[in-house]
Amino acid sequence: MKIKNVIFDLDGTLLNTGSGITESVEYAVKTLGLRELSRSELLAFIGPPLTKSFADICGCSKEEAARATTVFREFYSRGAVFHAEHYEGMPKLCESLCASGMKLGIATNKPQRFAVPLTEKFGLDKYLTAVFGANDEGTPTKTELIKLCMEKLGGSPADTVMVGDTINDAVGAEGAGVGFIAVTYGFGFRRPEDTADCPCAGMADAPAQIYDIIRNIR
Repeated sequence: MKIKNVIFDLDGTLLNTGSGITESVEYAVKTLGLRELSRSELLAFIGPPLTKSFADICGCSKEEAARATTVFREFYSRGAVFHAEHYEGMPKLCESLCASGMKLGIATNKPQRFAVPLTEKFGLDKYLTAVFGANDEGTPTKTELIKLCMEKLGGSPADTVMVGDTINDAVGAEGAGVGFIAVTYGFGFRRPEDTADCPCAGMADAPAQIYDIIRNIR
């Protein structure tokens, strides 16, 4: 069966949101007196739930991670959320997929209240049938978000593919039973071996390559 539905991750896949996210992490770290983070540690915050990242990377307790997440979101919502940009070729890719009769959606760990305004700000909303983000508590899981998005698109695992830049996306896709396309231009995957532990229908180094991968999936 050919692919009819394409579900994208948002951060590092549809949009380069790194600047706004890392600015907000730095603000939260400084505000709470946590240790200064390296560039690679800051980038590691992009994708997974924030409370998990503050716990894993900064060594925060559950209560500290929750407080850091609140400080992050307060700063992020004041404008940093829009410190982002298109990846070259992404609007054209979305247009081409829609013109081919495919339905597009988003499943992201970014809170819904940030995800929707971002898609509108950067003109992606006109291509999207569904946008599913997390709530402020970091749920649903990535797998659950993908399933919700797939249901809204009217798809099944056999005719749906997930596109993302991190292992979190790959694990979510596997849990939902959908195919997965890895992208290396985001914040997670960089080399083919980075996806060795997850089933992958293809790896794209640029948005333009995603279209060809999807058309060749059978």
